[in-house]
Amino acid sequence: MEKLIKKITEWIFICQEKFYEKKYKKHLANVKYSVSNSTTKTHTQAGIKLTLNSKTEQNKKILNKEVKEIVSKNLQTPSALLDYIEENGTKVYRIPYAKKLLTLVGEQEGFITPVKGINAFVLNLVLEKKFALKTAPMFILSTGQINIYNMAHQFHKWYGYRMGLPGFDDEAQEKFKKIFDYEIDANAELLSYEEILSLKEAIHRDVEAIDFVINLAKESEGAKKAFKNIKNTDKGTNI
Repeated sequence: MEKLIKKITEWIFICQEKFYEKKYKKHLANVKYSVSNSTTKTHTQAGIKLTLNSKTEQNKKILNKEVKEIVSKNLQTPSALLDYIEENGTKVYRIPYAKKLLTLVGEQEGFITPVKGINAFVLNLVLEKKFALKTAPMFILSTGQINIYNMAHQFHKWYGYRMGLPGFDDEAQEKFKKIFDYEIDANAELLSYEEILSLKEAIHRDVEAIDFVINLAKESEGAKKAFKNIKNTDKGTNI
Protein backbone atom coordinates (compact mmCIF):
# COMPACT_ATOMS: atom_id res chain seq x y z
CA MET A 1 0.00 0.00 0.00
CA GLU A 2 2.77 2.43 0.89
CA LYS A 3 4.51 1.73 -2.40
CA LEU A 4 1.28 2.57 -4.22
CA ILE A 5 0.92 5.81 -2.24
CA LYS A 6 4.44 6.85 -3.18
CA LYS A 7 3.87 5.99 -6.85
CA ILE A 8 0.69 8.09 -6.84
CA THR A 9 2.48 10.93 -5.08
CA GLU A 10 5.27 10.78 -7.62
CA TRP A 11 2.72 11.01 -10.43
CA ILE A 12 1.13 14.05 -8.77
CA PHE A 13 4.45 15.84 -8.72
CA ILE A 14 5.10 14.97 -12.38
CA CYS A 15 1.81 16.67 -13.16
CA GLN A 16 2.78 19.56 -10.90
CA GLU A 17 6.07 19.96 -12.76
CA LYS A 18 4.25 20.14 -16.08
CA PHE A 19 1.94 22.75 -14.59
CA TYR A 20 4.93 24.89 -13.61
CA GLU A 21 6.49 24.49 -17.03
CA LYS A 22 3.29 25.80 -18.62
CA LYS A 23 2.77 28.47 -15.97
CA TYR A 24 6.26 29.89 -16.38
CA LYS A 25 6.57 29.34 -20.13
CA LYS A 26 6.54 33.03 -21.05
CA HIS A 27 8.65 34.01 -18.08
CA LEU A 28 11.24 31.34 -18.88
CA ALA A 29 11.50 32.45 -22.49
CA ASN A 30 13.99 35.12 -21.47
CA VAL A 31 15.37 33.51 -18.32
CA LYS A 32 17.81 30.71 -17.84
CA TYR A 33 18.69 28.90 -14.65
CA SER A 34 20.02 25.57 -13.54
CA VAL A 35 19.34 23.17 -10.70
CA SER A 36 22.10 20.76 -9.88
CA ASN A 37 23.66 18.45 -7.34
CA SER A 38 26.74 16.29 -7.54
CA THR A 39 25.29 13.84 -10.07
CA THR A 40 22.25 15.43 -11.77
CA LYS A 41 21.99 18.76 -13.57
CA THR A 42 18.77 20.34 -14.87
CA HIS A 43 19.11 23.39 -17.11
CA THR A 44 16.26 25.51 -18.42
CA GLN A 45 16.62 28.13 -21.14
CA ALA A 46 13.91 29.63 -23.37
CA GLY A 47 11.37 27.24 -21.85
CA ILE A 48 13.34 24.11 -22.79
CA LYS A 49 14.43 21.74 -20.03
CA LEU A 50 17.52 19.54 -20.29
CA THR A 51 18.27 17.01 -17.56
CA LEU A 52 21.69 15.36 -17.43
CA ASN A 53 21.61 12.44 -15.02
CA SER A 54 23.79 9.69 -16.51
CA LYS A 55 26.02 9.85 -13.42
CA THR A 56 22.97 9.44 -11.18
CA GLU A 57 21.80 6.40 -13.14
CA GLN A 58 25.27 4.90 -12.95
CA ASN A 59 25.43 5.47 -9.19
CA LYS A 60 21.99 3.89 -8.71
CA LYS A 61 23.24 0.68 -10.34
CA ILE A 62 26.33 0.71 -8.14
CA LEU A 63 24.14 1.35 -5.10
CA ASN A 64 21.86 -1.63 -5.75
CA LYS A 65 24.79 -3.93 -6.49
CA GLU A 66 26.80 -3.01 -3.40
CA VAL A 67 23.84 -2.91 -1.01
CA LYS A 68 22.62 -6.29 -2.26
CA GLU A 69 26.05 -7.82 -1.64
CA ILE A 70 26.22 -6.42 1.90
CA VAL A 71 22.64 -7.20 2.90
CA SER A 72 22.65 -10.71 1.37
CA LYS A 73 25.60 -11.63 3.58
CA ASN A 74 23.68 -10.54 6.68
CA LEU A 75 20.14 -11.81 6.15
CA GLN A 76 20.44 -13.83 9.34
CA THR A 77 22.44 -11.21 11.24
CA PRO A 78 20.79 -7.82 10.61
CA SER A 79 22.59 -6.32 13.61
CA ALA A 80 25.79 -6.64 11.55
CA LEU A 81 24.38 -3.95 9.26
CA LEU A 82 24.21 -1.61 12.24
CA ASP A 83 27.86 -2.35 12.98
CA TYR A 84 28.70 -1.53 9.36
CA ILE A 85 26.79 1.75 9.60
CA GLU A 86 28.62 2.82 12.76
CA GLU A 87 31.98 1.79 11.31
CA ASN A 88 31.27 4.19 8.46
CA GLY A 89 30.64 7.18 10.68
CA THR A 90 26.87 7.24 11.29
CA LYS A 91 25.69 6.91 14.88
CA VAL A 92 23.11 4.28 15.77
CA TYR A 93 20.84 4.74 18.80
CA ARG A 94 18.85 1.77 20.10
CA ILE A 95 16.51 2.95 22.83
CA PRO A 96 13.33 1.49 24.36
CA TYR A 97 11.39 4.74 23.97
CA ALA A 98 12.36 5.25 20.31
CA LYS A 99 8.80 5.33 18.97
CA LYS A 100 7.64 7.94 21.48
CA LEU A 101 10.66 10.14 20.86
CA LEU A 102 10.34 9.89 17.09
CA THR A 103 6.61 10.59 17.17
CA LEU A 104 7.39 13.72 19.15
CA VAL A 105 9.79 15.02 16.49
CA GLY A 106 7.85 13.79 13.45
CA GLU A 107 10.24 11.05 12.37
CA GLN A 108 10.09 7.27 11.90
CA GLU A 109 12.40 4.50 13.02
CA GLY A 110 15.43 3.90 10.88
CA PHE A 111 17.67 6.27 8.97
CA ILE A 112 17.10 9.95 9.73
CA THR A 113 18.66 12.59 7.53
CA PRO A 114 19.85 15.80 9.24
CA VAL A 115 17.08 17.57 11.16
CA LYS A 116 16.94 21.30 11.92
CA GLY A 117 15.16 23.55 14.40
CA ILE A 118 13.24 22.58 17.53
CA ASN A 119 13.08 18.89 16.57
CA ALA A 120 16.85 18.81 16.21
CA PHE A 121 17.14 20.51 19.59
CA VAL A 122 15.02 17.74 21.19
CA LEU A 123 16.97 14.93 19.52
CA ASN A 124 20.35 16.41 20.43
CA LEU A 125 19.28 17.03 24.02
CA VAL A 126 17.89 13.51 24.53
CA LEU A 127 20.50 11.55 22.59
CA GLU A 128 23.66 13.63 22.91
CA LYS A 129 22.92 15.72 26.03
CA LYS A 130 23.89 18.85 24.11
CA PHE A 131 22.24 22.02 22.79
CA ALA A 132 22.23 22.26 18.99
CA LEU A 133 19.69 23.16 16.32
CA LYS A 134 20.86 20.65 13.72
CA THR A 135 21.54 16.92 13.97
CA ALA A 136 23.98 14.74 12.12
CA PRO A 137 22.53 11.87 10.05
CA MET A 138 21.68 8.98 12.37
CA PHE A 139 19.79 5.75 12.92
CA ILE A 140 17.26 5.54 15.75
CA LEU A 141 15.79 2.12 16.52
CA SER A 142 13.82 0.40 19.24
CA THR A 143 15.52 -2.31 21.26
CA GLY A 144 13.34 -5.13 19.91
CA GLN A 145 14.14 -7.69 17.26
CA ILE A 146 15.36 -6.29 13.95
CA ASN A 147 13.36 -7.12 10.83
CA ILE A 148 15.93 -7.65 8.07
CA TYR A 149 13.65 -6.33 5.33
CA ASN A 150 12.79 -3.13 7.13
CA MET A 151 16.47 -2.79 7.90
CA ALA A 152 17.39 -3.34 4.25
CA HIS A 153 15.02 -0.54 3.22
CA GLN A 154 16.63 1.92 5.63
CA PHE A 155 20.14 0.70 4.81
CA HIS A 156 19.51 1.31 1.10
CA LYS A 157 18.46 4.92 1.80
CA TRP A 158 21.46 5.48 4.07
CA TYR A 159 23.84 4.11 1.43
CA GLY A 160 22.30 6.37 -1.21
CA TYR A 161 22.67 9.34 1.12
CA ARG A 162 26.37 8.60 1.60
CA MET A 163 26.81 8.29 -2.18
CA GLY A 164 25.39 11.77 -2.62
CA LEU A 165 22.39 10.78 -4.73
CA PRO A 166 19.98 13.66 -5.43
CA GLY A 167 16.92 13.98 -3.20
CA PHE A 168 18.75 13.70 0.12
CA ASP A 169 19.44 17.41 0.58
CA ASP A 170 17.91 18.98 3.70
CA GLU A 171 15.19 20.95 1.93
CA ALA A 172 13.98 18.06 -0.23
CA GLN A 173 13.88 15.67 2.72
CA GLU A 174 11.97 18.15 4.87
CA LYS A 175 9.27 18.55 2.23
CA PHE A 176 9.23 14.83 1.50
CA LYS A 177 8.48 14.02 5.14
CA LYS A 178 5.67 16.57 5.18
CA ILE A 179 3.91 14.87 2.26
CA PHE A 180 2.79 12.08 4.54
CA ASP A 181 1.80 14.47 7.32
CA TYR A 182 -0.47 16.28 4.82
CA GLU A 183 1.29 19.55 5.64
CA ILE A 184 2.04 20.69 2.09
CA ASP A 185 -1.11 19.55 0.28
CA ALA A 186 -2.89 22.87 0.62
CA ASN A 187 0.19 24.88 -0.29
CA ALA A 188 1.58 22.75 -3.11
CA GLU A 189 1.08 25.65 -5.53
CA LEU A 190 3.58 27.66 -3.49
CA LEU A 191 6.43 25.28 -4.31
CA SER A 192 8.92 26.66 -6.78
CA TYR A 193 9.86 24.80 -9.93
CA GLU A 194 13.26 23.98 -8.44
CA GLU A 195 11.65 22.66 -5.24
CA ILE A 196 9.41 20.32 -7.21
CA LEU A 197 12.41 18.90 -9.06
CA SER A 198 14.30 18.22 -5.83
CA LEU A 199 11.19 16.77 -4.16
CA LYS A 200 10.69 14.42 -7.09
CA GLU A 201 14.22 13.12 -6.54
CA ALA A 202 13.47 12.48 -2.85
CA ILE A 203 10.40 10.45 -3.83
CA HIS A 204 12.44 8.52 -6.39
CA ARG A 205 14.98 7.53 -3.74
CA ASP A 206 12.34 6.16 -1.37
CA VAL A 207 10.51 4.26 -4.10
CA GLU A 208 13.82 2.77 -5.26
CA ALA A 209 14.58 1.60 -1.73
CA ILE A 210 11.19 -0.10 -1.52
CA ASP A 211 11.66 -1.72 -4.94
CA PHE A 212 15.05 -2.98 -3.80
CA VAL A 213 13.51 -4.68 -0.76
CA ILE A 214 10.69 -6.19 -2.83
CA ASN A 215 13.22 -7.78 -5.17
CA LEU A 216 15.35 -8.92 -2.24
CA ALA A 217 12.31 -10.47 -0.58
CA LYS A 218 11.31 -12.31 -3.75
CA GLU A 219 14.79 -13.79 -4.01
CA SER A 220 15.08 -14.80 -0.35
CA GLU A 221 13.73 -18.09 0.98
CA GLY A 222 10.77 -17.65 3.30
CA ALA A 223 10.66 -13.93 2.59
CA LYS A 224 6.91 -13.51 2.12
CA LYS A 225 6.08 -13.93 5.79
CA ALA A 226 8.80 -11.57 6.96
CA PHE A 227 8.08 -9.04 4.23
CA LYS A 228 4.50 -8.50 5.42
CA ASN A 229 5.93 -6.41 8.24
CA ILE A 230 7.91 -3.97 6.13
CA LYS A 231 7.39 -0.44 7.38
CA ASN A 232 4.26 -1.60 9.26
CA THR A 233 4.73 1.07 11.93
CA ASP A 234 1.03 1.32 12.65
CA LYS A 235 1.16 -2.19 14.12
CA GLY A 236 4.27 -1.49 16.12
CA THR A 237 6.70 -3.55 14.02
CA ASN A 238 10.36 -2.79 14.74
CA ILE A 239 13.01 -2.12 12.18
